[in-house]
Amino acid sequence: MPKRDPYDYGFGEVWNDSHVQHREGYATSVTDYHRHEFYEINLILSGNVKILLPDRSEEGKGCRVVLTRPGTPHYISCQPDTLYSRLYLVFTPAYVADFLPEWTQLSTLFGEGGNILTVSPQDSQRLRAEIERIQGESHPFRRRLLIYHLLSLLSEHSESADSAAQRIPSYIMEALAYMERHYAERLTALSLAKALHIGRTTLMTEFKRHTGSTVNEYLTGVRLRHAIRLLRDGNTLECTATLCGFSDSSSLVRVFRRQYGTTPRSYIRKILPI
Repeated sequence: MPKRDPYDYGFGEVWNDSHVQHREGYATSVTDYHRHEFYEINLILSGNVKILLPDRSEEGKGCRVVLTRPGTPHYISCQPDTLYSRLYLVFTPAYVADFLPEWTQLSTLFGEGGNILTVSPQDSQRLRAEIERIQGESHPFRRRLLIYHLLSLLSEHSESADSAAQRIPSYIMEALAYMERHYAERLTALSLAKALHIGRTTLMTEFKRHTGSTVNEYLTGVRLRHAIRLLRDGNTLECTATLCGFSDSSSLVRVFRRQYGTTPRSYIRKILPI
C-alpha cells in the first residue's frame, strides 16, 4: 500500500514517522492557514512566496527555511508569476524527541510561533542535499541522526530569523479564525468586516498584504479543504457543496476544477490509498 502523505491526516490524527516530499509548480498545494501535529521544515528553493505565521508575515523571492512546531498555524502561498519549488521534511514529536539530549536545544529553532530563516542559494542547495539524504535513508536510527544533523546546520542560520518579517494586526488573525468557523455560511468581505468591527477597505487591503490572497480567494481555499475531507469520507457532491458553502454541486465542481485542474472525483481517487 502506498505511504500516506502526512498532509492527508487531520489535526489530532495519529501518525508517527518522518516524511520528505518535493513540490513544484505555479500554485500552492495547501490552500489556507492550517496546523498539524508534526514538526515541519520547509526549504523554499524558488518562487515569489508569502509566509504567514501567527504573529508575522514575510514576502519575497529569496531562499528561506520555514520551521513550525506541532499546533502552530501557518500558511505559505505563492504568486503564479514565478515557479514555486519547495522541499519539506515533517516528523512527529515522538520520532525524535529525547532521542538525544541535544533535542531540547535544537527544538528551540522552531520558535513558539514558528520561525523563518534566510539562507543563500548556495546554502539552500547544501540543505537540500541533506534533506534528500534523509529521504533516501531507510534505516530509522540513521534517519533520526540525519535529522539532528540537519537541525544543527540550520542553527547556524538562526541569527537571520525574522529579518524581514512584518507584524500582523490582530484582526487579520481574527478574520482567519472567523472564516474557519463560518465557511459554510454566506460570507463576503463586507459581512466579515462588520463581524470584526473594522472597515471593509481596511480589511481587504491588509488581508491581501499579509496573506497574499483576497478574502474571497482565501475563503474558497478553506471551503475546498473541507470539501476534500468530506468527499474522502464518502459524502456526495450535493451534500458536500451544501456543507461547504457552495450554491450547488455544479459550483463546487467548477471551482474545484479551476483550483486543482481536475474534477473532485478524479482528485479523490488519486489521493486515496489503493
